[in-house]
This record gives sequence, structure tokens and C-alpha cells, in this order.
Amino acid sequence: MLNQGEMIVYKSRGVYEVEKVGRLNFSYIDRKKEYYTLHSVEDEKEMVYVPASENEAIRKPMTKDEALQLITEVREAEILWIPNEKMREQEYRHCISSYEPKEWIRILKTLYQRTRKRGSVTSMDKKYQQVAERALYSELAYALGVSVSQVGKILWDGKDKKKNQSEETQQAEA
Repeated sequence: MLNQGEMIVYKSRGVYEVEKVGRLNFSYIDRKKEYYTLHSVEDEKEMVYVPASENEAIRKPMTKDEALQLITEVREAEILWIPNEKMREQEYRHCISSYEPKEWIRILKTLYQRTRKRGSVTSMDKKYQQVAERALYSELAYALGVSVSQVGKILWDGKDKKKNQSEETQQAEA
């Protein structure tokens, strides 16, 4: 069971703070169940109510060290080259629903390369790119103590990522 004030990652939606644990008084839900009231770190207006029994969709955010390690592994991430559009979408869904940052990187790396090759973005690609970016960038921003707008540059630049990221987060903390 989570406690009030804990930070968590909920599905592929980003980082949330547990604002409250308890029963809800909404007419359309089971009032006997315990729920987590989650407040988005990114969007102060966004609240999510999750049954406390739904723990498979909730995990702790990665630590700063884990985030730095993930950034160094971006180049080695496998690309999802699947020629069939329906099969590709199925694989995207599978990666998104794994709730794992490494899988989100695989999707993004694939999508960025597809876009470069094609010169345009399909609506399906754009949809999955937005979902994966929101999930990954939110968590990395939280772990590294930087803004979401900085994450793309940190993650995808071709420099010595771990060294540069360590310097950037130290500057952000100063």
C-alpha cells in the first residue's frame, strides 16, 4: 500500500504524487474500495483516482543514477523494425503497456528514425510518440531534477551523456 506524499509512476502517464489514500464519495464507483488520489507532477490540474488494488500499473520512479544509466544505454536500444503497420502498432502498444522506460526508448528511437527516412510522420506514429515522450520525459525530468523541456536534448544528444548530464543536473541544483 502506498502512503500519502509518495511519488510514483502511473502506467505510461508520468510521475504523480499520492495525495490521499482512502474511500471516495463518487456515485459511480465502489464506495467500499480504497483508492489512491494521484496528483500529476507535470500538470497541477490533473488528478487520477486509482483503486489501491491496482498495483501492477504503479511503480516507483527511477533514481537519478538509474536515469543516468538509462541515458548511457540509448544508443544500444533496439529499434522495432516491423514492416506490417498493424503488427507495428501492436508492438508499440505492447511496449507502452510494459510501463518500462527502456521500452519507451525503443519506440521513440524507432519513430524518430522512421520519420527521418520518410520525411513525415503518420498519425499512428505521432500518437505513440506523444505517449512515449510524455511517460519517459516526465520520469527522467523528475529523476534528474530538470524540466521536461530539457529532457529531449539530454537524452538524444550525441555527446558523453553521463558526464554532460551529471554536469547539467549539478548546475540545475546550484
